[in-house]
Amino acid sequence: KVITAAAAIEHLDVANFSFHCTGSMELGGGKITCTSAHGDLDFAGALAHSCNCAFATLAEQLGGATLQSYVEGAGLLSGVNINGYTTASGSFDVAENGSLELGWSGCGQYNDLVNPAAMLTLMGCIAGDGKAATPRLLSKVTSQSGLPAGIISTDTSTIDWQSSTCQQLQQMMRNDVLTTYGQEQFGDLPVCAKSGTAEVGSSAAPHAWFVGFVDDAAHPYAFVSVIQNGGGGASQAGAVAATVLNAVVTAE
Repeated sequence: KVITAAAAIEHLDVANFSFHCTGSMELGGGKITCTSAHGDLDFAGALAHSCNCAFATLAEQLGGATLQSYVEGAGLLSGVNINGYTTASGSFDVAENGSLELGWSGCGQYNDLVNPAAMLTLMGCIAGDGKAATPRLLSKVTSQSGLPAGIISTDTSTIDWQSSTCQQLQQMMRNDVLTTYGQEQFGDLPVCAKSGTAEVGSSAAPHAWFVGFVDDAAHPYAFVSVIQNGGGGASQAGAVAATVLNAVVTAE
């Protein structure tokens, strides 16, 4: 949904976007469903409530080719080289415009695949107005938090989005925490985040995701928390992210 939101910011009139969610909608001969009826939503509210119906609507307005270009521009279709190890690439199948599959792909479902390392890089780039340090492996523990001492020389990654788009996403993801996920679990850290529920088959519990960053120059951390078959992203992976972030800041 973060990818779809970025594309919508740059191609649609999101300032005047409004949507009424009844919990489901017909699309392409099938049905898009939400976990509940969200009611009246603006653009920021659609992300905060992770409304599948609203984001399927945005995906249909944008079209498959536009969404694919934004997935590519975010680096999610390429492997990330981390200390000589190249991660698996992501994938995005361009579904036909007007189809149920396109609607679901705009929600992060259908056949969408993403590697956590690529998502971590993207979160850093959103926080950095389009650029961030490329992830690296910690090879030596030098403090209680596990962070090496001294200045780390690292490569820089970039995404092909306008800095104003990143700044609007920063505000929206901050709103996610304040209105939906709960600031109290993060203490005083101004966390910006998005939860995710990655379907992996009808008989298996979904993977729980929670991604984001801390909007604070004193604690410039991006994070990705993934729990295999963990279920709900905000409740499960979000709790892990909060525990790790609070431990790192305490140990500094």
